[in-house]
Amino acid sequence: MANQIMSKPVSTLLIGNAKAKTCYYLPNAPTLPQGWRYRQEDALSTLIVLNGNHWRKILTIMAKLSAPDTDWKNYRDTQLLKHNEQILIGASNLSSTAVRHIIVGAVSAAKLNINSANTLFNSLDEQDRLHANGLGVFISPYLDYRQFPNSLIEQLKPYLSE
Repeated sequence: MANQIMSKPVSTLLIGNAKAKTCYYLPNAPTLPQGWRYRQEDALSTLIVLNGNHWRKILTIMAKLSAPDTDWKNYRDTQLLKHNEQILIGASNLSSTAVRHIIVGAVSAAKLNINSANTLFNSLDEQDRLHANGLGVFISPYLDYRQFPNSLIEQLKPYLSE
């Protein structure tokens, strides 16, 4: 009998509220400490301490996009991922509960088989960095200040509150 090589199934990691209406699709997972839960009071500060500046930037941009007002820092530290947002890492399908899908970067878009060049997507900015299909699916640059500056956050934010 020939040896069979069993491939490990690729799984999607969910961080945040599974019933959230906004989903961020990211290519790489943060390190999660043993026993970590997104509803913990210090959940995001723990992630930032463990994963450093890179994840602080990601979570800050998410908070700026998701906060209902201008107090994004308080929102990041106390509310982000607890009620209205989720992150899917390595997803090959869109979240079934979300109504707003922010596909972050080319790697996430490729994994989801979504291409901004598709005629269903329209550019939302002059630099052609943000795209939307009018059905709640957005393709954005990676959540880093150089690729996703405050000016771009301000362009996308109104679409996310519709």
